[in-house]
Amino acid sequence: MQKIFQKTDVLDKRACKKFLLSDELLMENAARSLSDFIRDRVASGAKVLFLCGGGNNGADGYAAARMLQGSYDVSVVSVYAPKSELAKKQFERARATKLKILKTLPKSFDVCVDCVLGSGQSGELDKNLANLILAANAKNSLKIACDIPTGIHSKTPFKADFTLTMGALKSVLFEDIATDFTGEIVVCDLGLERSVFEGETDMFLLERDDLLLPKREKKNSNKGDFGHLVIVSGEHQGAAILSGLSALTVGCGLVSLLTDNKSELCVAPSLMQTSKFPQKATALAVGMGLGDTKIDTAWFEKLPFVADADMCYDERILQIQNAKCVLTPHPKEFAALLGVFGFGEFDASGVQAERFELAKRFSLKFQGVLVLKGANTIVAHEGVLYVCTLGTNALSK
Repeated sequence: MQKIFQKTDVLDKRACKKFLLSDELLMENAARSLSDFIRDRVASGAKVLFLCGGGNNGADGYAAARMLQGSYDVSVVSVYAPKSELAKKQFERARATKLKILKTLPKSFDVCVDCVLGSGQSGELDKNLANLILAANAKNSLKIACDIPTGIHSKTPFKADFTLTMGALKSVLFEDIATDFTGEIVVCDLGLERSVFEGETDMFLLERDDLLLPKREKKNSNKGDFGHLVIVSGEHQGAAILSGLSALTVGCGLVSLLTDNKSELCVAPSLMQTSKFPQKATALAVGMGLGDTKIDTAWFEKLPFVADADMCYDERILQIQNAKCVLTPHPKEFAALLGVFGFGEFDASGVQAERFELAKRFSLKFQGVLVLKGANTIVAHEGVLYVCTLGTNALSK
């Protein structure tokens, strides 16, 4: 599990104050990490192009270009004139090494490093920058973004193969909109180990090792030893069937579909059907294809349960929510849940624009666990967020 931060400027300031580093030293370390990353992957003599902005992200680029000059054929496109003090200083240092300062994109290059905007960017890019990014994306080269791909929230983002984020993981890199443009995310140190540089956070990245499935150690067993899930089957019965088959696939011992339409339901042989709630049930799932089907709130008082789909639009969720509840909405369903819980009116696009903040706020009011589905799934509980990037687009069916 790794820490994620919404903002890392406070970590930079902490490093300067507590460990007596300076902004310039942090930048030199960032540039060294960036240049070493290129050296490890690209043969000397290759053409390396830096796209540099006028702020400190551009300054990182100028510093890394200086470090590579001599071993590589290095050139820089100064997208914007250096404005920050460090950008001006690093520009002069880079220029002193006689690297090529260009005004337009060259015809070919082996590596393209995006150091234009970095953190703090928002909205659409200006026309000239958008055209430059589109042209760079079209070139056959290794593409590296420094800290955050330029235009990450625009219609024309830089499409990186690698994003080298400086110091710590940033939440913007795990927004759904970013997943097609960040490539592989790599954390570069700024002169301190991450365990030293990073502070406290309420957001974490889940990794494969964090998945701890229950291990069946008892050999003298039967299906009754491994749970009995009851799924409420509603108007759209196929959803309940698919959910039941999924439960069996991941190891549930028994699965019953609770339905009043027993004669009409086409059930796989491995699923049981019942019109009465099983007394030995150990878990419950409700909402998938539920429609207007009636539910008895007494079912939810003792059992852990998953509430999905139609339950996200149903005010009964306010009655049945408890600490044993797991809510699993997609963005549109979550927008409805926010309305039910009194957060105001939202639509799916509004949810996507504020996924992390809304998930956190909701989890502070909701008693159970929220699993907000998306390209990157957010698991939220009591204000702490866990981000899972391990799903694939194969699930989109």
